[in-house]
Amino acid sequence: MILKMIDLSLMAEHLPVHKAEMDKLSSYICSIQDPEIKQIATEQYMIMQNHVKVMVALMNPAHNKTVGISDLHKWEPVQLNCQHISLGMSRENILIELKTSAQTMANKNFNSGLRMKAENVRNIHIHMALQQMMVLDRYIALTNKFLKDTAPESSPQEQIETFQTFKNMFNL
Repeated sequence: MILKMIDLSLMAEHLPVHKAEMDKLSSYICSIQDPEIKQIATEQYMIMQNHVKVMVALMNPAHNKTVGISDLHKWEPVQLNCQHISLGMSRENILIELKTSAQTMANKNFNSGLRMKAENVRNIHIHMALQQMMVLDRYIALTNKFLKDTAPESSPQEQIETFQTFKNMFNL
């Protein structure tokens, strides 16, 4: 199948982002000491490596009709060439960066998917976003474990006032 130019362009624009993110992930994985963070980052790397293979397969006009969501679950183990990399970053800062990376990739995949024309290409990108969101949820859980939440809490009174405002606005 010959793709619409927007589908091909979005993937062509997105693949170099994957390359950069994977290179960054590789550096983090090699420098992370915490086994929980290292495990999630390694799984994220495998997911992204698979996303690259799927996107390249989608570009192949001879076979892209047969590429589907099930192809997103064919992860392969990775062997990274770690050469005692030390980033000089704390575990907490690396975790925040990893969380941001997963969030960015989920957002990019979802937004690209919404714009794509070929149904299988669109659905695959939406599922790529969901995979990154699952990774993000795991990073958030670790962030909650290691870091103090800095988002201020609202008071019960503020929440009730906000609720009442919108309840009245929509006549509910």
